[in-house]
Amino acid sequence: MDTDKVFAVFAKLTGLSENEAREHGYLCDMSIDEITARLPEGDISCGGRAEYAAAALAYYRYVLWSMTDAAANIKVGEITVGAGKDRLKYAERICREALSRLGGDMDDGFVFRTVS
Repeated sequence: MDTDKVFAVFAKLTGLSENEAREHGYLCDMSIDEITARLPEGDISCGGRAEYAAAALAYYRYVLWSMTDAAANIKVGEITVGAGKDRLKYAERICREALSRLGGDMDDGFVFRTVS
């Protein structure tokens, strides 16, 4: 898998500069490992779809992480404006679509499972 492509796509999805995106490189590294482990033997790129899936998964995790930042919410009186659930829905949709393009059992919900 081409890690530079993963970082470049992650940077585009997040809107971060490539240097800023590399500061969150651990998200990309974890996602690359997870996607690679689920790919069929010998198929490490799937024509670029694996790189996109790893970047989308890293982006989804980045959005989850950024939503925990209290500075992302602004409260004025009774009104609170936050980073938003829409952004999370968008990130999840991108991730699910990227995983489904890999085929097989990749889109088994492994990213979106809840803990009971």
